[in-house]
Amino acid sequence: MRPAAVHPFNAVLRLAIGASLSLLLAKLTDSDSWGVFFTIGPVLLLGLLPTLNAFLLKQFVASTVVSGSIVFIYQWLGGYGPVLTLLLFGYFFWLFRLMAGGVFFVFAATALINSSIFLHFASYPGLDAGAMLENSVLANLAAMLIALSLTYLLPTAPPPPRPAPPVVPTSHLLVLAFLVTSSFLAFQWLDLKDSLSAQASTVLILLPLQFSAIVQAGLKRATGVLLGSAYAVLCQVLLYNHYQQIALVLPLFFLGMLLFARAQQKEGPGSGVAFGGMTTMAIIFGQYLTPSQDMMYSALYRISSVTVAVGIMLAIATCAFHALAKGNKN
Repeated sequence: MRPAAVHPFNAVLRLAIGASLSLLLAKLTDSDSWGVFFTIGPVLLLGLLPTLNAFLLKQFVASTVVSGSIVFIYQWLGGYGPVLTLLLFGYFFWLFRLMAGGVFFVFAATALINSSIFLHFASYPGLDAGAMLENSVLANLAAMLIALSLTYLLPTAPPPPRPAPPVVPTSHLLVLAFLVTSSFLAFQWLDLKDSLSAQASTVLILLPLQFSAIVQAGLKRATGVLLGSAYAVLCQVLLYNHYQQIALVLPLFFLGMLLFARAQQKEGPGSGVAFGGMTTMAIIFGQYLTPSQDMMYSALYRISSVTVAVGIMLAIATCAFHALAKGNKN
């Protein structure tokens, strides 16, 4: 098949089609337990990366391998404890250091997100880590195949070169590692197993690395989750008792992704309001669109849990960075 002509709207179509194909694949393979792996991959690849090449895709694959290794270490140590806490703190600090360097940002950012999701699932009693990682690898391979195919069939103009990343002090990276580690421990101690979106949100808002940008990212993330969840609720109202029928759900999912992808194009690249809406839709439709789940309850729960989690994370981050700034002055 010959590629279409270069057009800016192709980027919007790539995102909507890629996410929809992944959702369909998850349902056709009966992967409801791991549906979020299938739906989130194309959103990350096509929504965050300005372009696709072999170097970036290798980073994407490597992040899954490293994140899976962390899960096996988590299970080997028998859950959280002092040793695991120190290990995770060092691991998160290493990832933030790589992000600050810029070259391996994709590896470090996706490893941070994957680790958050994997560790969240690993807290479920009786989890089959092998099955989880097997589905994750399958979903990532499918996401890369879909993303590469759509990038070829729906080309866009080459993105402008990105400026060099700002220098982030080591003390700031230590604070960020402390925040992610604290988030993980809090969700473990409070036994919040159904708060995947909330825990992931506390990690995603830290990706800008700088405090002022983190605050903006938190506000945008909360707004995006509200809009994405509201759209999911609207879909269930429209479908009534037929929201388990994938033939009816898929067009609405595609339309929602199309709207958010277009909004992201207007908003600009990166993790903004529109990206928050897309990831929220990917999580709700991918993970909670099952016969045993009420999608409306899941959407309403996402709104409240993410708002609270992001609010608490921003409050702690504000205190931590202000304390750091005060200590530096002294």
